[in-house]
Amino acid sequence: MALIENQLAPDFQAADILGNTLHISDYKGKKILLTYYRHVACPFTNLHFLELQELDSYFKKMGLVVLAVYESSSETLQRYSRNESFYARMIADPDYGLYYLYEIEQNALKILYSMYKGAHAKRLEGNRKFKENYCPEGRKDTLGADFLIDEDGYIKYAYYNQYLGDHLPVKDIVRFLKNDKIEISRVLC
Repeated sequence: MALIENQLAPDFQAADILGNTLHISDYKGKKILLTYYRHVACPFTNLHFLELQELDSYFKKMGLVVLAVYESSSETLQRYSRNESFYARMIADPDYGLYYLYEIEQNALKILYSMYKGAHAKRLEGNRKFKENYCPEGRKDTLGADFLIDEDGYIKYAYYNQYLGDHLPVKDIVRFLKNDKIEISRVLC
């Protein structure tokens, strides 16, 4: 069953790609963006991650903790982030423990539905932004999700992707940081 707004975010222990251990509970008193991606080779993942990175200095200034979970291996994530200074803490979860904890969906029909939601253009754009090639790691039917967690550790917004390239809009993350009301329009498939 999907996680919902106003429930306590499930805590977990994980290591980022630098080997630093982290828990959701470590960030009590800070706002968190917990974002789940497909593998590093996915152009939709690349596109959204790089879109978030354009705001990394703003997120840092606002004190937003950004945790990015991937189904790729730590080695691949280290290669992807080599010579980069990403603000997000990248977490490899090839065994899907964190994906299961947060009820991240695998759904082949929703992947096919992506064709009708502009997937081709987004795929091309995401591919153009890769600095090198990566082999796909993970399942073909994984969708992502985004969770905005407040200072007390409660999920304020739970956004489960309905197709490839579907993520919580960046403007809504900014609204969350400003404590503005977010009216997320969900497309349910």
